[in-house]
Amino acid sequence: MKWALSILFAVSSAAHAEEVSPTTPSTTTTAVIQSTPEKVEEVAPAEATQVTSVPAVKKDFPQFEFTSYGYISFSQGETFKTVQNLEPIVRRSMDLAEFAFEGEYHLNDSAKVEFEVEIEHGGVGTTVEFDPFEEFGEFEQEIEKGGEVVLKEIYYKKDFNKTNTTLKIGKFPLFISLGTVLSKPHRYPTILASDLEARMIPLGWTETGVSVEQKYRGFTGRLSLVNGLNSEFFRSYSWVGGGYQRHFENMNADNLATVASIEWGSVAKGTGVAIAQYVGDTTDNRYKVDKLKVPGEVRITTVMGNYKWNGFGIAAEYIEGSLTNADKVSAANATLGGLAKPKAFAPLGSKARLESVQLSYDWAAPGLTFYVKAEHVNTFADVMGNITKNPRYDVSRRSGGFMWMWDTAAFMKVQYSRDKTELQGLPETYQANVAFGFDLSAFEK
Repeated sequence: MKWALSILFAVSSAAHAEEVSPTTPSTTTTAVIQSTPEKVEEVAPAEATQVTSVPAVKKDFPQFEFTSYGYISFSQGETFKTVQNLEPIVRRSMDLAEFAFEGEYHLNDSAKVEFEVEIEHGGVGTTVEFDPFEEFGEFEQEIEKGGEVVLKEIYYKKDFNKTNTTLKIGKFPLFISLGTVLSKPHRYPTILASDLEARMIPLGWTETGVSVEQKYRGFTGRLSLVNGLNSEFFRSYSWVGGGYQRHFENMNADNLATVASIEWGSVAKGTGVAIAQYVGDTTDNRYKVDKLKVPGEVRITTVMGNYKWNGFGIAAEYIEGSLTNADKVSAANATLGGLAKPKAFAPLGSKARLESVQLSYDWAAPGLTFYVKAEHVNTFADVMGNITKNPRYDVSRRSGGFMWMWDTAAFMKVQYSRDKTELQGLPETYQANVAFGFDLSAFEK
């Protein structure tokens, strides 16, 4: 990691100079008037004083700006009583899914502090839930289930205008997938930007560290050094997604990770494509340090794009990931006890893949966007050692629906999906969702 730290320091140091605008003094234009006892006559002076008057504009800092979004969802779909059952049952649910408040403190014209606070599922509290994926179905008590309040991101951002360089220090979103780039609800018509990302990587992935961003002729390069994942919480159903360190008060940072990307245009605004890669070991971030002595490096490579033209849009991504010594990580996790015990979900694939393609059309007059989407994820694309492939986690999803926006920032999203796994005998299931919400950032368009 020393080379990454050296690059970050060198780039940020080279971009330290800022332009200072001189203050223009305020002057006035005057005219000369002469008078005599007999008559009053306006005389045009030969040398009238003509000086442009430009009052100095002084900004008061700090300045505060904010935006907000949130939505509530209604769903009906098929699920299974336990992991052993093959007969689906229909369940319905309502969820105050998310309310987010984003703020910016502008310290001066080139520096600010950004933060985002999320209230998920209506708030915080201790609840009892039923987990159908345990061996026989089981009631569990969760400390942060039923909702939570999360400081999702907070970071200092400095723009070096002379070199088109940006520095970020703090907790910020990783530029690694459509789910982390398309963070505003009005930018995507589906309920979530990517429905299946959570089965492979952390959903809405943010990490703490330092990042440098450089723009050049339509291209944007990013290099970040952040804290790594913890492999103790890798699971069959979410691959490395559970390793996102939000379970404890502190984040273990014995293993750091690098995130590098190159973007052309703007993926977030529907005019760009990008390639990104995440690399980081996870073994030293484990709490039970004696259970695993070999590297557990996670490598994730993403190619993604989001482009809109004359109402037509396409958003697509391909994510490929690898986990070194996946069989040994699985074996070490299987011996964990208490709340960290994975039970039947300890086995991990050494490779995972996700493909997603969405086609859409914006009907501007009524504010409607129609879409169809195809996704596929397989977290057991390859295995090693005594781990066997589990076809239950080879999932394909087909979905379609629409988003209707009115009053600029209010929206309704309707989505119907069908899921199919490669496990023989497991029937195809459906999911129907309706979401109502608002996104104040839509006023910025």
